[in-house]
Amino acid sequence: MKLDYINEENKFNEDEFEELTEDEIYLNKGADAYQAGDYETAIRLYQKSADMGNITALSNLGYCYYYGRSIPVDKTKAKECWEKAAIFGDIPSVYKLGDMYRYGDLPQNLDYSHALYKRAFLLALDNMDNYYVAPDAFLRMLKYYPEEISDFGYSPIDIAAHCVIGIKDRIARGNNYSGKVLSDAKAVLIKLLDE
Repeated sequence: MKLDYINEENKFNEDEFEELTEDEIYLNKGADAYQAGDYETAIRLYQKSADMGNITALSNLGYCYYYGRSIPVDKTKAKECWEKAAIFGDIPSVYKLGDMYRYGDLPQNLDYSHALYKRAFLLALDNMDNYYVAPDAFLRMLKYYPEEISDFGYSPIDIAAHCVIGIKDRIARGNNYSGKVLSDAKAVLIKLLDE
C-alpha cells in the first residue's frame, strides 16, 4: 500500500504502520496533528479516514466542527457526524450527543440525554481499558446519575477511581485536552468518598 501522505513536515516510516489499515494510519496521523494544534491537517486526515469508513475519524471530525478547530463552529455538522458514528457504537459520539441534548445545543431533552449517557456507560463497561473513551462516559453517569451505577454491578467509587486513573494515563500519553476532565473526575471521587 502506497500512502500519499508523506511530506517534509510529516515523514513517517511505513514499516511502523504495517499492521494498520490505511484508514487507521490517516486517523492516527490526524490525531497526532490535532494534539499538536495543527487542526487543518487533522481535519484533512480525519476526513480522508472517515471517507474510508473509519468511525473514530468521523467522531473526531464532529469534535472539530463542534469546537471550531480551524473551521467555523458548526454544531449541525458535529451532530451529523456524531449521529452517524453513534449508530456503530462510538462511545464519544453517544455521550457528546447526550451533552448536546443536556446543555441546549439541541432542544433540551434530559430524558434522551440520560438514555444516551446510559448507553455510553454500558458501551464503556465493555471497553474499560480504553482510557481515551471510557472515563468520559463514566464521568457523565457519575456526575448526573451515580445512583444507577450500582444497578450494573459496580460501585460508584470504583468507577470514579477507574475514571481518574484512566484520565491520568491519557494525559501521561500526551493528551492535551484532559486537564479539566481530570479535575471533574477527582471532584466526583472526593465527593463520593466524603459521603
